[in-house]
Amino acid sequence: MRRWTTALPRSREAATPAAQPWVEALALGVPLLVLTALSLYQLGALSLWRDEVASVVFANAPLGDLLTVVGRDRETADLANMATYYLILHFWLAIGESETWIRLPSVVFGVAAVVPTYLIARRLGGWITGALAAAIFVLIPYVIHYNQEARGYSLAMLVSGVLTWLVLVGVERRERVWPWLAYGLVASLGIYVHFFVALVVLTHGAWVLITRRIPRWPAALSASAPIALAVAPIPFVVLEHGGEQEWIPPLSGAVAATNLTALAGGALPLLAAAVLLGGALVVRNADARVWLIAGCVLVPVFGAAAMSLVKPMFVARYLIVVLPSLAVIVACGVLAVPRRAPQAGVATALLVLLALAVPQAYADRHQQDWRALGEWMASRTEPGDRMIAGNARRSVQYYLGRAGAETIPAPTRTRVVLEEGAVRRVWVTLTGTVGANDVTERLSGAFAVAEDRLFGARLRIVLLTPADDAAAVGAGSWGGDRRG
Repeated sequence: MRRWTTALPRSREAATPAAQPWVEALALGVPLLVLTALSLYQLGALSLWRDEVASVVFANAPLGDLLTVVGRDRETADLANMATYYLILHFWLAIGESETWIRLPSVVFGVAAVVPTYLIARRLGGWITGALAAAIFVLIPYVIHYNQEARGYSLAMLVSGVLTWLVLVGVERRERVWPWLAYGLVASLGIYVHFFVALVVLTHGAWVLITRRIPRWPAALSASAPIALAVAPIPFVVLEHGGEQEWIPPLSGAVAATNLTALAGGALPLLAAAVLLGGALVVRNADARVWLIAGCVLVPVFGAAAMSLVKPMFVARYLIVVLPSLAVIVACGVLAVPRRAPQAGVATALLVLLALAVPQAYADRHQQDWRALGEWMASRTEPGDRMIAGNARRSVQYYLGRAGAETIPAPTRTRVVLEEGAVRRVWVTLTGTVGANDVTERLSGAFAVAEDRLFGARLRIVLLTPADDAAAVGAGSWGGDRRG
């Protein structure tokens, strides 16, 4: 039977002597400052995209709806999957609603995740390992990108990092109740930041059992009771809403590679991470803590793949919970390389690769300027207007409200417009590539184009009036490329 140890090998202790307090402060403080700067850069430059608008709409729901788990009204407060994040945002929005302000909590959560990443790595290999893990974490483009998005993903990273650190503290102080009580409380709330946090909790539980690091019963109860209460409603939530992610493609080799590459920051960083993870396990295979960190990376990835055999769930942003542990295990792999000079070379090469990938974090992936659309459309709407917008409805309504529009067109469908002859003006919102919606063909015989504007390469708004309306004759035709 494998003899696990949680003690740091003597030779590694000698190689990483205790640092002066100011050195440790720099080792943690510099990554914190760097990630803060990277996360705040152009934070409010882009308008909120559809999911971010949904976050704001759901966070503005009544407090009673936000505290509901089973039977939650999805149109009002969405699923319980991000309930903790929506609840925090609910109180935050009482102060303001600019894009920068709405996204600022995500910045705070993501930057704070540097702290447990550093502390975990420091426990495994000293301050140098901690500093390297923190540096790796702050340069992962996915970290920066989701620090700038008004969703719960950066909070999920923070929760997963804190939970892993609490496990390490708890197994070293098994007689103490507070680390396990804190673990139970954070985990119970964290599962409702994102359900994939449960895969990290599962990894921790399995590791504690396998390594026989089970705490005394008061500590075990203080951790398990809150988690059991939190998990109990999830089967009912899944039964109620489990079939509502049809947009996720079925798992394939190409889908897995695409998502993992995005998560790691590119093909070369992904390859380097895989090699260094393997190296850490080979060189430090007797240290149970290293296996814990590796498990916190591998279990969510393979767990998502296993779930995808039943229902597709392999999405890069769902797997964001692995990034603090990935940074730690990669840092351990770098320092498992023999001798200091090669270690420095590998670390430098890896950090350069990640730094070159940082611009990916700021790419406009949606190419939809909803803010400009709302400002342009607000002065042009009239009573009685209708709107065909599909899943863009919430974004149009939100930004019209932000722009102070006196009239917000009522949502409708193409069939209803064709059947109701009284409809005089219809706004059609097309997302994706221009002309990629069959609404254009279905309405072109009965209506003519009065306005046609692009707001980004993947957002088009068209105002239609009846074809026999003199004001509309000659105003335009489908396929125009006039920009706002």
